Amino acid sequence: MAQPKRPTFTSPRGSFSYPKLTTPDTKFKPEGEYSVGLILSADSAEAKKLMAQIDKAAAESLASAKEKAKNPAEAKKWETKYLPYKMVEDKETGEETGDVEFKFSAKASGTTKDGKPWTRKPQIFDALGQNITVKGESLKIGGGTIGYVAFQIMPYAATIQSGASVKLALEAVQIVELRQFGQKDASGFGFGAHEGGFAGKDEQEEETNEETEESNEEGTPDF
Repeated sequence: MAQPKRPTFTSPRGSFSYPKLTTPDTKFKPEGEYSVGLILSADSAEAKKLMAQIDKAAAESLASAKEKAKNPAEAKKWETKYLPYKMVEDKETGEETGDVEFKFSAKASGTTKDGKPWTRKPQIFDALGQNITVKGESLKIGGGTIGYVAFQIMPYAATIQSGASVKLALEAVQIVELRQFGQKDASGFGFGAHEGGFAGKDEQEEETNEETEESNEEGTPDF
């Protein structure tokens, strides 16, 4: 009997962390892995709801592992040792920032039970809901990109050593505000806004207006 398809959920809107969405990471897993972190305010209702949903599914996975144990002694050894979210800590002080990061991932390739190879990649949508076809790294999605993640909650109970829990299986992302890696805004360099100073946009507009006026003067016939 076929297993019922697991529901797909949509995350709250958040900030992407270390997105690997166009080219799989093969550093630790030769089959490749797509992944992205999603950072939300830990105090937000959306983050609390998602954490509670994950905790509930992880508890059910643990209960199932204990129920399938060969004996009570083995059942006691089962624990939940990992959850697919963690509180974000300041890199310098080690103190919690008040944000929480959820980790989504998906294998890039594998082999079916019949020995047939398969590959896959997460779908990427723009702010209008249009599917984007990405070749290689033609779209450089960087940390700080704002968007949503579509995912499934996948229970697992691999071994007593790894524990029983769940993972968030990455299916697709929607990008609302793109930030390409290698680029930072002013705050990324420690700069703030200072009123009354040099404004590059105004300067560029002024130069454009001057060039237009000069062009018009040169093109005006001398009667």
